[in-house]
Formats: sequence, structure tokens, C-alpha cells
Amino acid sequence: MKRIEVKIAGMNYVLKTDEDEEYIMKIANYINKKMSEVVANEPQLSTSLSAMLTAFLVADEYFKHLLECDEKLSKIGVESEKYQKEVEEYKEKLKVAEEKILLQSQEIEKLNEIIQNLNQELEKTKQELEKTKKELDDFINAFDGDR
Repeated sequence: MKRIEVKIAGMNYVLKTDEDEEYIMKIANYINKKMSEVVANEPQLSTSLSAMLTAFLVADEYFKHLLECDEKLSKIGVESEKYQKEVEEYKEKLKVAEEKILLQSQEIEKLNEIIQNLNQELEKTKQELEKTKKELDDFINAFDGDR
């Protein structure tokens, strides 16, 4: 532990602490400022009564800040729940969209198979047509050759 000397209301105090000296000095300066405000407003008070009133005012600020923090945390909690619900809704919408995409992908695959089969059929029909046309040309040529 280190020893840190602070001055509050004109009196020196030595504190033993593990805290950072800059932090301790910040606290001491804050208390000294508050005590100076109390003494300025109530100069007839003794040092002990001034210290008590200062402690009361600091505690008042502390509890008000705690209340404010609790209110903010409560508000954040409500907002967090709201956002969590929205996230869940979007997850559900995403799941539905993914299912639709899967179904549409399957439908596209089926249609591609149909197109491929129709193309094969078309190619077969073209070949048959070419064969029939050649046979017809051969028949016509053979008929013309007989005349």
C-alpha cells in the first residue's frame, strides 16, 4: 500500500491505498470543492458539521446518480428486449425466405431438366426431320430419274 497526502478544507490527511494517486487526488479535490461550497453557504458551521453536510450532499449526488443509472439500465433493458424481438422476427423472416429460395431452386432445377429433355427431343425431331427430308428427296430423285 502507498501513502498519499491530500488536503481537504485546509487540513492535510495521509491515506493508505492501493489506488492510483491521480484518482485519489481527483476524489480529494472533489470533496474539497464540495466542502468549500458548504462553508461558503454556511460559514457559521463547525468543521465537523460542514464535513457531515458535505458527506450528506455527496451521498445525495451518489444516490441520485445510482437512480439515474438504474433508470438508464431499465430503459436499455426494455430497448434490448425490443431489439431482441426484432432480431427474432428477422431470423424467422430469413428462415422463411431461405425456404422459399430452396423451393424455387428446386423448381428451377426441375424446369432446367424439362428444358434439357425438350432440347433433346427437339434435336431428335430435327434429326428425324432431316432423315425424312433426305428420304423424301431420295424418293423424289428416284421418281424423277424413272421418267
